[in-house]
Order: sequence, then C-alpha cells, then structure tokens
Amino acid sequence: MIGIIGAVDEEAAEIKKEIKDIKEEVISGISFFRGKFNQKEVVFVQSGIGKVNAAITATLLIEKFDVKTVIFSGVAGSLSKDLKVGDVVAGVDVVQHDVDATAFGYKMGQIPQMKQWAFETDKNLLEKVQNISHKVVLGRILTGDQFVSKKDVKIKLGEDFSALCVDMESGAVAQVCSRLNVKFLIIRSISDSITDESDMEYNSFVKLAAKNSKEILKEII
Repeated sequence: MIGIIGAVDEEAAEIKKEIKDIKEEVISGISFFRGKFNQKEVVFVQSGIGKVNAAITATLLIEKFDVKTVIFSGVAGSLSKDLKVGDVVAGVDVVQHDVDATAFGYKMGQIPQMKQWAFETDKNLLEKVQNISHKVVLGRILTGDQFVSKKDVKIKLGEDFSALCVDMESGAVAQVCSRLNVKFLIIRSISDSITDESDMEYNSFVKLAAKNSKEILKEII
C-alpha cells in the first residue's frame, strides 16, 4: 500500500480529485482517504501544518494501513536563486534546520541520540523521479516549524545546509519513516522564491505549485 501525504488545503484538493472509488476513514480526528490513484491502491491524508501534525499523521498512516511507501507531495519555499516558482524538487535527503543541540556537541540540525543528521530518501524512488517526463531538481530539503519569508534568512539557510528549499513537514515525515523502516519520497513544488515577499508569492502561487506536485505524483505512482 502506498501512502500519500499533503499538508494544506490546496495540496489536498488537487490529489483527492484524482482518487477513484474514494472512501473516508476517520482516525483520531484525522480523515484518511482510500482509493485508486493511477490504478494503484493508495491512502491519502492531509497532515496539517508543522512537524508535530506531520509526525502524528505519518505514524497513523503507516501503523493503521500497513503502508510500505510514503510520498509527501506539497509546496516549499526556495533557498536557491536558481529555483523559481513552479519548479519541483525531490529530496535526496531531509534535515530539520531548527534543531539545535550544538551545546552538547551535535551538528546543527541533528536530533540528539540519533545517528542520522540527514534522513535519506529511498534510492529506487529517486531513480523513478529521474525517469519521468517532468523536470525535477534533486537536492536537500530543510524543515522547521516556521514560515521562512526573509530573503537573507533563506540565503543563509541554503548556504549553511547546502539545501534547495524549506518547508514545515518533510523532516518529521522522514524521521517517522526512518524509525519505522518505511520507504519515503518528498516532492516539493516551489511556491515562493528568494524574495522578501514570500508570503505574497505563496498566496498567489500555492495552487499552481500544488498542481505541479500532483502531476509528478501521477507519473511516479
């Protein structure tokens, strides 16, 4: 079974439109939708925003539906001058940039008592992404519990972590999948570029970015 996660309403609406024979099951107040996406059995769920929401949702998805692969399809903010609105990034790995235990000798972004600094994507899923017709850029994705809107902060994050984009959920999903030995892939369509007007861009382009992510998802599954 393949699990698909989206974070916000725009992402969820695009994906749910493509699911056939859809049936809803509510667990702990979260709606899970089973059905067929491109003739494959899937379970889709909207996680809500932030790492805790994403972690809870991913855990329930895996444990309750015996999911073996999780794909997160959503939007993100660019950390690279080369990435524009509508471009798509597939995460080679994911780092939680807001974790700071450096006082205890850990690398910035490393979760204490965990060996991984970056959670690595399944290589077979990355190969699939490279063979689809849509152009997808491979690179590191950052996650933190904040909407990063300032240009100088974005540039510094990109440089400090050698990362392409930033969101608020992927790192939590990657951590859950890693702990539960489930394959994962993160697909993020750029909704806001490196400017100081990220909040304005997001509101204008989130629907376009969500559609791009959905089309790529259709080719992978």
